[in-house]
Amino acid sequence: MTLAPRSLASLIAFLLLLLAPSMAIAGGALSFHLRFEALLIVSGLCVAACVLGGYSLAELGLGAPRGARAWLICGALTCLLLAAIVVEARFLGHPQAPPNWIAFAPFYVLVSSPCQELVCRSIPKLIADRLQMSGRHYVLFSSAVFSLMHAAYGDPMLLANTFLAGIAWSTAYLFTRNVWPLTASHAAVGSFAFWIGLA
Repeated sequence: MTLAPRSLASLIAFLLLLLAPSMAIAGGALSFHLRFEALLIVSGLCVAACVLGGYSLAELGLGAPRGARAWLICGALTCLLLAAIVVEARFLGHPQAPPNWIAFAPFYVLVSSPCQELVCRSIPKLIADRLQMSGRHYVLFSSAVFSLMHAAYGDPMLLANTFLAGIAWSTAYLFTRNVWPLTASHAAVGSFAFWIGLA
């Protein structure tokens, strides 16, 4: 597959923008406490670039889900991921202090999870389609982006977990093409992982 310079430039710009906060935090140029604000800024810039590029909200995966199929796929996936978290916590657990739920949960469920699904699932799919990537390559691309976006936490287990969850969610996105069921799954799985001290 030969990439046109413009397509390659779009891919590189997206990756640099998305990974800039993690690299800045790792390099000490940005406080870890500003990671959520950085996510909002990056998400806003990515969505704005897509809208200015002529993509519709439906193409961004923000339309209404069609039928129950998307919800059933993501519900089953959520159950599998929750079971995996329980197994990991039992055998490989490295408990973390839980966040302040009153402040954290609304932001995580209503803002962070949708933003992450947009920038790690739907926008990579738009890029993958433009570059004529196969579904398998899209899944790996999306999962790698999702994992590397969490590099600022400095936790190799979190990188592995987000990569594996990314494989599940990006595969589901190939079938659903909608971020809302994935956002619900992401919010449920992430909240559970935080609640039991695994994230």
